Amino acid sequence: MPSSLTLHHRAGINSVVRRIHTCGSTARQSSARVAASGRTSPQNSSTDAYYRQRRTEWVIVGVAGSAAAFGTWYYWSNMRSRTSGTDTPVRNFSLSGRSSSFTIPSRSKDPAHPPYKVITPLTAEQVNARLRENERSTCVDRPPGACLVARYDTNTIASNFPIEDKHAEVIVERDRGIYEQRKSAHHTANKDTPIRGDLCFFTVMDGHGGDYTSTVLSRKLIAFVALELDKVFKETGEYAQMARSQISMTSSIWRTLFGGNTTRESHWLAAHALDGNPEIVKRALTKGFRGLDKEIITTPLELLKQYELNLASLPKSKTRDDTNSLSALAHSIWPSTIGNPKSTPFSTVSQSTAYENILPALSGSCALMVYVDSARWDLYVASTGDSRAVAGYWNERSGRWEVEALSVDQTGRNQDEVKRIQREHPIEEAPYVIQRGRVLGGLEPTRAFGDARYKWDEGTQKRIAEAFLPQGRVRMPPRGLKTPPYVTAEPVVEWRRIPGKMDSTVEGSSNYDSSSNAPSRELRFIIMASDGLWDLMSNEEAVSLVAGHLAGMRGSVRAADLQRMCFEPSKGADMQAGQSLASLESSSSSAPGSAERIVPHHPLLKSPNHMPAFTFEDDNLSTHLVRNALGGAARERVAGLLAIPSPESRRYRDDITVNVILFHNSSDSQVSPPASSDASPQGTDASSLTAKL
Repeated sequence: MPSSLTLHHRAGINSVVRRIHTCGSTARQSSARVAASGRTSPQNSSTDAYYRQRRTEWVIVGVAGSAAAFGTWYYWSNMRSRTSGTDTPVRNFSLSGRSSSFTIPSRSKDPAHPPYKVITPLTAEQVNARLRENERSTCVDRPPGACLVARYDTNTIASNFPIEDKHAEVIVERDRGIYEQRKSAHHTANKDTPIRGDLCFFTVMDGHGGDYTSTVLSRKLIAFVALELDKVFKETGEYAQMARSQISMTSSIWRTLFGGNTTRESHWLAAHALDGNPEIVKRALTKGFRGLDKEIITTPLELLKQYELNLASLPKSKTRDDTNSLSALAHSIWPSTIGNPKSTPFSTVSQSTAYENILPALSGSCALMVYVDSARWDLYVASTGDSRAVAGYWNERSGRWEVEALSVDQTGRNQDEVKRIQREHPIEEAPYVIQRGRVLGGLEPTRAFGDARYKWDEGTQKRIAEAFLPQGRVRMPPRGLKTPPYVTAEPVVEWRRIPGKMDSTVEGSSNYDSSSNAPSRELRFIIMASDGLWDLMSNEEAVSLVAGHLAGMRGSVRAADLQRMCFEPSKGADMQAGQSLASLESSSSSAPGSAERIVPHHPLLKSPNHMPAFTFEDDNLSTHLVRNALGGAARERVAGLLAIPSPESRRYRDDITVNVILFHNSSDSQVSPPASSDASPQGTDASSLTAKL
């Protein structure tokens, strides 16, 4: 409120106070006069004094009441004026069947703008359209045994605008076959026939600070890794010497053990080539990741070098007369493409084009890759950042599901990452390289592509800002930047041998069951997702949801019941998981109105604590996970969260990208595509379930 108006209000209050004091003095004087005159005329004087006193009392009461009313009005008027500024009051998120809207805090530079925004939840049709807009389901149509992957379902839900998450998938056939045969239901080829299994690449990218880096990764990351793996397969480059050393050693061992059978020897050598060595493949994946990040980070440096060479070639008179600062000179060397460009005889790249080329370095992105070698039954997971891959195994003997995290979140909350970064920098920096769980107090993931603010020194950042961003469109280096880089794109790579029910070649592994001559568990699926999903859902919840979906469940089910049936051991080793979950669905759906009794969670809670109930109504597995992460059977919560627009939505949920990869199992010959998502939640009855886990 303006100061003049405030002074006016204060003056008004002071005048009222003075009037009250004046009235009080007058009353005391009147009482004295009444007392004095009472001595001469008792009856008349007493009556007059009584009425005068009553009038005085009513005046005092009226003035005091007016002052109180005025003060109350002034207080609330002043408070409303203050709250319309920068201070945002806390407003509770409210969702109920009685109200069709709710409010959320909202900030605005306009003082007249209210400090909140009214949100109208989406209708059921709008929710389904929003959730299913980007869903895709892909069946891998390959000959039996050629590919271990049967199907993969993907979906993305945006919170940022534009969405900063990306994903990419590629499946290619091997150029070079192997003679190693595994006794499985799908690999039945002759032992002298090379197996040309498929190579499957799946990636999820979680960008931050824009979608520039994640977009580059979605286009180039698989290609960079494939290029490095091709060197391994062909044993060229640095891998040639490794191959020669391995061939020399293995040939000597073969001749010592088996004599001079050259055909069998060549088959044995092919089976033990470099691409079958997990350590060498992990090395290739790492080089592919680092190679792409090097390109992203060095591209601006190459442009800067070109700029400085052009600067040095300018005539001294031009440098002195036409420019008086490095920033101004940058305009002449990198002419703007907007308006009337100022051409120069040596300009090869416009300033705006140079700016576009450095954006992937200025923003950042996490990356997660799953690589499956179908011929060798090898699984590799490479992780840079905090996206996560989780595997769901079915254990036939115990009759329950098992969960395995195939990657570890690399953030400032991971003590292994904290210790690694502290080791890489001088000891005096150890106390502050990680602050509040973030790198130098700013970046949450400790490994990422791009994020040049944490990789370039301060001088380089200043030179690039002056050369390419003369308007100052770049963030300053983080405080405490002394010995960069503090962030790396080098991934943590994990390897697993994929167990199969009919596979007998993994004896000695943790998956092998010697009593039945078969592995004790079978890989059924892998869930890849950005942290937007894992902020809202645990590994166990995600695996149980996919397991229930594969069993053919529909409708709503209590979360505790689903967890119990998925992860507690069954009564018998030969228990049919599908039958168990079918009975669970029947008992859950018999509870009348169970879904309607669910109370929605406050959206500010990033991780709803054990949602009361899940819902099974989507055919796409990724959509199924996203819906349940946002609220599941609490339909009002899902409708409310999806209705919040960007950028306010970022306070309640992140971008979410999910890819669920289904593997062939011993009991199926092929996996059918999902049915239409238009089916109603009650479309499958418990008694008609045929899908078995």
